[in-house]
Amino acid sequence: MKIVLASRNLGKLKEFNYLFKNTNFELIPISEFSDDDIEETGISYEENAFIKAKFASDISGLPSLGDDSGLEVEALDGAPGIYSARYAGEKGNDLLNNNKLLESLDLKKNRSAKFISVLSFLHPKLKNPFFSYGELHGKIIKSPIGDGGFGYDPIFQIKNSQFTLAEVDKEERMRISHRTASTLNMINLLNEFQI
Repeated sequence: MKIVLASRNLGKLKEFNYLFKNTNFELIPISEFSDDDIEETGISYEENAFIKAKFASDISGLPSLGDDSGLEVEALDGAPGIYSARYAGEKGNDLLNNNKLLESLDLKKNRSAKFISVLSFLHPKLKNPFFSYGELHGKIIKSPIGDGGFGYDPIFQIKNSQFTLAEVDKEERMRISHRTASTLNMINLLNEFQI
């Protein structure tokens, strides 16, 4: 089955392609159908993932996969959450987002955090989407370490590990990440799916 992946994030595209490589599903990037940005106007990960999947399915006529992910920090009541990619503003980037988060946590003792990943699959013949979920727990350290990954990875220390997500190699990252968990859950759902 061909599935349009509703993402332009190169880091995410690489991860999804890696995770889907030994499946019966072929991922097609949304860039083959549209150059338009998809506005994330939802108030939850599920809504944003669905908005992306619906956009991709509508313009392609194919099954689609939308994702939304974010970092939730306990001491900030779950912020930045669904606003993780634009935490430092619409023109923000990884460096600005990380700096803002570290400033927000400057006087906080509790630095517990978790990455969340939600996927939404939509098929043109189905009325309702279905969703899968993944989490990765850890904490926010005081300054960046490591040059792998993207986003908040250099300041996110993995639970029960001495390493940040930016320090581990690709194999380890793809074994433990929140996106891996949600994607493997989705692949299991898709394998059961008959249409």
